[in-house]
Amino acid sequence: MTNSESNFVRIIKEICAEEQIRLTSYSFDWIFELVKDGKINYILGYQFGLNSASVNSICCDKAAASEIMTAHGIPNIEHRLFASPDEQKFVGKTGCWAQLMKLLKDCGTLVIKPNDGTGGDRVFKVSSVYELETAVHTIYEKSGYLAASPFYEIANEYRTIVLDGVARLVYVKRRPHITGDGMSTVAELLVRHLEGQSNLNVNDIPALGAADRVPEKGEEILLGWKHNLGLGARAELLPEGPVKHEIEHIVADVTRCLGVRFASIDVAETSEGLKVLEINSGVMMENFAGQDAQSRETAKSIYRDAIRLMFA
Repeated sequence: MTNSESNFVRIIKEICAEEQIRLTSYSFDWIFELVKDGKINYILGYQFGLNSASVNSICCDKAAASEIMTAHGIPNIEHRLFASPDEQKFVGKTGCWAQLMKLLKDCGTLVIKPNDGTGGDRVFKVSSVYELETAVHTIYEKSGYLAASPFYEIANEYRTIVLDGVARLVYVKRRPHITGDGMSTVAELLVRHLEGQSNLNVNDIPALGAADRVPEKGEEILLGWKHNLGLGARAELLPEGPVKHEIEHIVADVTRCLGVRFASIDVAETSEGLKVLEINSGVMMENFAGQDAQSRETAKSIYRDAIRLMFA
């Protein structure tokens, strides 16, 4: 699918037509110029111009955002920055391999990812020196910096879309799974699940044990450790209750601390409680909007209010 065919592009065009906003597209619909009542605004990618340049940069920098949140007492999954050899001159030429090895030894399992990455791309769970070397070299081929964090068993991952301090959308990301029927083997259930699942990477599916095992009826077997909607997870709205209220409280602290106006904030449920996983100042609801008509209308309503604020 080209960018011009995406839900996001179609929604922005619909909103502008309905709001009497003159819309001009550049760079294959990656840049939109919006003009109304003599005022000009731009949408670049998923950035709506509501956040300052410095706030955008901090949100895109996983290690920087983690360091700031920690300093302000906001619970988060710690991300540590490591520079490639070409970028070492900017952080002091001390080398990073010894520190990475010590971190792996102390934590047992790490998550290694590009420091500015999105969408679960080039995110590795590593438990051995070989896996660590593979992850580091793969990331440094395209990125100058990586972020390393301890691996947490995440029971649930929640995403909140916040606009001017208000949590407009909170959902839980349900990872893809197969459910036993008491008759079919793991292999048979997996084959049926994979039919038509073009966004699920078979390489991300963990070892599921004996392929000929027959799971009990209702038994759920997870097909991956990543919670990204683009990798097969599904969004389910989080009902009112203590968990949602705590998430909203944490998110409010993040927006006040960083001064971010429009963002999506991921919060992970760990054995140590709820922790912020990452902050995205580019608000992408592509997969959420594509789930069903109601989800699309929810995404459209949020984008509409963001555009209105751009002209306020």
